[in-house]
Amino acid sequence: MRFVHAPWYMKNITGLFSKEKGANKGFTAQYAVFWIFFKDKKGMENKTLINHELIHHEQLKELTPFLFLPIYLGNYIFNLFKYKFDRDLAYRNIRLEKEAYQNENNHAYRKNRKRYAWMKL
Repeated sequence: MRFVHAPWYMKNITGLFSKEKGANKGFTAQYAVFWIFFKDKKGMENKTLINHELIHHEQLKELTPFLFLPIYLGNYIFNLFKYKFDRDLAYRNIRLEKEAYQNENNHAYRKNRKRYAWMKL
């Protein structure tokens, strides 16, 4: 796993999906198969944020990239309609994100994680 400080990418690319504007635009971190991109260097030391992204790594290992991405994006698009195009609510209710958010503070979670735990949310 490689950590990459990528402020331009995080602001301009992930910012397309963010409801925030200006300096807060974009996400703090993003998991991308073998990399975790961070908006700032503080995030690279945030154990909770790293744990959240590593939960996505576990999800990807069980789904492979060929299933992870369509499930993630499909659930997001479905949620956009379900939540009347509230992008933040649609994002936070992606099943894969819900698992990561609910367990990001439990640093032992990945060791004891049940396969396909995201499906039960």
